[in-house]
Amino acid sequence: MDHEVNQLMLRVAACEQENKRLRKQVKRQNLGLIGALLVTVLGTATASIALKNEVFGTIQARDITIVDKNGVVRARMSGDMPDAVMFGGRVAKRGGEAAGFMIYDKDGYERGGYVTFDHDNAMLSLDSKHHMVVSLIAGPDESGVGVLNLANKQQGMELRVDTDGARMSVSKERVVQQQIPAIDQLTPETCTRWRKIEKENPNKNVCRSRYTETACQRCLSEQ
Repeated sequence: MDHEVNQLMLRVAACEQENKRLRKQVKRQNLGLIGALLVTVLGTATASIALKNEVFGTIQARDITIVDKNGVVRARMSGDMPDAVMFGGRVAKRGGEAAGFMIYDKDGYERGGYVTFDHDNAMLSLDSKHHMVVSLIAGPDESGVGVLNLANKQQGMELRVDTDGARMSVSKERVVQQQIPAIDQLTPETCTRWRKIEKENPNKNVCRSRYTETACQRCLSEQ
């Protein structure tokens, strides 16, 4: 009987010893995990701070988009800008390949941009949700062409300087109503260009979108 009691006591003591060993091992493992976690957090924070302070000499990309908290694209920088998407999903053609920077509203509609076209014009624009409202254009030629356009759906005002002179034009439904000073005689080069435009757009009277009736009649009657 005493032998059995002694054996039982020895087993209990062995169990307590093993329990102490296991508790120490678990404690060491927990401390190791906590240490590893702290190293990871501190390392991530340090890397984040280092990244914020990092200065890159050159970043090369074809397209960079900036989104808001809802995932809506609010700005875009691209070497090949897509056509504009206006209210109701209407696609507005740019009239040529363009590269530059665009801004968008909370609904994802284009509201303006700063681009250069492959036909060499540089343009800064501000748009409503439906169409362009303000545009500032610089031509590529040495002679110099500068244009400021303000327009709504019915009326427009244009300040322009080109080889035909400097003037302000007020239009209604894309027809010049008043021009100061009035351009009554187009240069031969300008006249040749507008005769070609008129031929490509028959019965649209496109010359009157930029010049007075007198100037257009004198030019087109020379055909």
